[in-house]
Amino acid sequence: MKIWKIVLVCLSLLFFTIGVVMSFIPKEQFIEIGSIIAVSIISLPAFYGMIKIYGRRGIYSIIALGIFALTIESIGIHTGFPYSPFEYTMSFGYRLFGTTPWTVFIAWSPLVIGAWLLAQTWLKQHWSRFLVYLGILVGSDIILDPGAVARGLWKYTNGGLWFDVPLQNFVGWIISGTIAYVILRLLLKNSHSNILKNVRMKYIWLGSMSLLLSIFLWTGVNAGYELWLPAIIGIIFGKILILGLFENKLPRTKVTGYLLLR
Repeated sequence: MKIWKIVLVCLSLLFFTIGVVMSFIPKEQFIEIGSIIAVSIISLPAFYGMIKIYGRRGIYSIIALGIFALTIESIGIHTGFPYSPFEYTMSFGYRLFGTTPWTVFIAWSPLVIGAWLLAQTWLKQHWSRFLVYLGILVGSDIILDPGAVARGLWKYTNGGLWFDVPLQNFVGWIISGTIAYVILRLLLKNSHSNILKNVRMKYIWLGSMSLLLSIFLWTGVNAGYELWLPAIIGIIFGKILILGLFENKLPRTKVTGYLLLR
């Protein structure tokens, strides 16, 4: 466990530093392919962990979450629901319907996966898991969105109270996060019977790593733009998640009862 803790802390510091550096790069020097590669790298741990834990059900879940992400993002861009009116102002590859970057398929799902795995690992009761999952997911966006808007990745038409992010956006994350939770419950409801009883803890860490790296990356971006409140929240939030991963009372090698989907 010690080596995993060192690796995760070092990677968190690295991505925080990368985020700070990102804030100083002029917008015109941002390279589209570089952004796509970065998103892909960050998403890999979540997808790998999900597949190692749930097998084929994990693959189905990744695909379902990706399709749902593209769908609700497209609805949001065209109608303003549920996030409030916004648009992408930087290229992230081919755009579906002329508006939605295909990379949304791999960018949003790792956050959901990380929140799901942490909530399933820490708690036994369904409703407490669900509420903690939502808290982690929305908390991540409280950190991510201000940095992304400041960086010029997307913008909200009418601005917003939270560093140009409207409060409706967070309500939208509750709505989309709830639907994503239902998707995972439906696809993974019976997997504990023959899969999760022998899951190694390192796959929980891997599955959660994409979420943690995203938090520290955007915390660094916020710090670079001197958005101190979301930056401080990001540091505290990231530290809580890391401590929760490494100081829980689960066995070092296997996760048994805590991952049963009740």
